[in-house]
Amino acid sequence: MSRFLEVAKTNFHNREYKKALLNFSLALKDEPHDLDAKIGALLCDMAFEKEDEAVALFELYEGLRSESVESAVDFVEKLLASEVDVLDMDEDDSIENQMNYDDGIEYRDFLELVHSRQDFQRALEDLMFSTRIIIHKKEDFIEFVNLLIENNYSNIALNYLESALSLYPHETFFQETLNKLES
Repeated sequence: MSRFLEVAKTNFHNREYKKALLNFSLALKDEPHDLDAKIGALLCDMAFEKEDEAVALFELYEGLRSESVESAVDFVEKLLASEVDVLDMDEDDSIENQMNYDDGIEYRDFLELVHSRQDFQRALEDLMFSTRIIIHKKEDFIEFVNLLIENNYSNIALNYLESALSLYPHETFFQETLNKLES
């Protein structure tokens, strides 16, 4: 790994996106086909407008990269496709056809998608690139956070909990779960 790439990742983790973008760009100058530098630069650009989403995607990418290069490549392909608003949808998949990608998907529809695919990770990754999950009830939010944690998306769960705590600072479940994740 180039020194620019290491510094860029550190910058990104520290939420210093301008510095990270510069270092990812320098890494690309040295290695024009470096997948890590390309995705890093793309996520830095995204972070300027959608910081929480970019951070969550960066964490997801790093997790996939450590597990399997193939998973990371699939992730990048989906991410790049989403940047140009290309959605990979099966024509006969009724849940996906009912989604309004501007407004989001209801949590219960997300659960149906998870059930139909029999794969939480794939359903979540597919939606992360194109839409948001709309949760109306606190119980559903708690269930969703627990599903994220159970499926090794602790960093994404942490982001959700931090946002929820800013809205509901006295909610004990959010604070207790946040404390568990941070320790």
